[in-house]
Amino acid sequence: MNLQQTKTELGLKENIFWNTVGSVFYQGCMWLLTVLVVRLSTDYQNSGMLAFAMSVGNIYFVMGTYNMRTFQVSDVNGSYSTRNYVALRFITVFGSYALCLIYSALISPSLQTLLTVIVFLLFKADEAFSNVLYGVDQVHMRLDYVGKSQLVRGILCVTLFSLGMILFDSLPASLLLMFAGCLAITIIYDVQKARLLSGSLAPSITREQCTTLLRQCFPAALGILIGNFIMSSARQYFGVAYGESPLGIYASVATPCVIIQVLAQNLYTPMLGSIANEYKTGEVHKAQRSALKLLILVLGVALVLSAILLFVGEPLLTALYGESIKPYVGVLPLALVVTAGAAETILLSDLLIVFNGLKLTLAMNIIAFLANLALIVPCTAIWYMNGINISLIGAYSAAIVFGVASVLRAK
Repeated sequence: MNLQQTKTELGLKENIFWNTVGSVFYQGCMWLLTVLVVRLSTDYQNSGMLAFAMSVGNIYFVMGTYNMRTFQVSDVNGSYSTRNYVALRFITVFGSYALCLIYSALISPSLQTLLTVIVFLLFKADEAFSNVLYGVDQVHMRLDYVGKSQLVRGILCVTLFSLGMILFDSLPASLLLMFAGCLAITIIYDVQKARLLSGSLAPSITREQCTTLLRQCFPAALGILIGNFIMSSARQYFGVAYGESPLGIYASVATPCVIIQVLAQNLYTPMLGSIANEYKTGEVHKAQRSALKLLILVLGVALVLSAILLFVGEPLLTALYGESIKPYVGVLPLALVVTAGAAETILLSDLLIVFNGLKLTLAMNIIAFLANLALIVPCTAIWYMNGINISLIGAYSAAIVFGVASVLRAK
């Protein structure tokens, strides 16, 4: 493929197709890991450790990316170069890793869990860096590169994780193999494609640019971090209070719902650029209408897919995990409601960034976090595993009300 062919933009439908297929497949493979860790282990302890590591990894990913991709795509005036964004990503990836190591050392329930978290964060560090390259692809409307990258990554993750568990019977070793495979894809494929689209990727940023970017995006980045910490902290609290095995069981039932959330999210990702253009050119009301249509689309897709998964949920979970999972299938219905709420909240966070409401993104997620903080202990005490879901439903409901009102008030 020559340079001119590489730079040719794809249509919106093609971008949606590749972005959705790649992301859903990749996240499906991440969910499959939670199945494989149960099947390739003698009990649910490894599953609990992996769920714990994933919850910390979700927090790290937000810190490592600094939620810069939405800002990067919304930068239609080219205020910052690709080299600036790459340089800042190196800073946030390494700085966040150090912070998360300290956090993990303080909260991990066991040394083995801490080791699992440390290795899993390496895997997430590569994922966080590749995200800035995906931002380059999205700006140039070449999300086929993103989709193909994630398809290969998904296959490698499942293959190498299984190989590690079979050969070494070690969760950290399996995760280390995953990291090595995905890092190779970043270097061999993602970096090369992004370079063809934007030219040099050599990190370059002045102290002033770095400070300005960090300060400008801080409210939204902190908001998204708090937003991710909502679900992660709920699971972490449950794991510490009730043990790793119950957390592993909850994660085994609830994690398939993430696929629905990812599918709903990736339907709208290619459309953010057009809404940003509408808003930047003064067509505020048009941008608001487009935003509301996206909210309805995401909610509709999440509800339809939830209904399908609810219908096949029990036989699917039984087939995957065996008869031992049956007593806990009752967690699934409310977990699906949580998924729909999380998808809407994430979309609202992105929309508020597009509408220059970075501080509103922070406010919305603080409201949800405080609601979850108030609810999680009494809810789990009364409803046990379903208490996690009930607490999160209350948190996301509060966030959605505030977020929609903020979008409608945008000027």
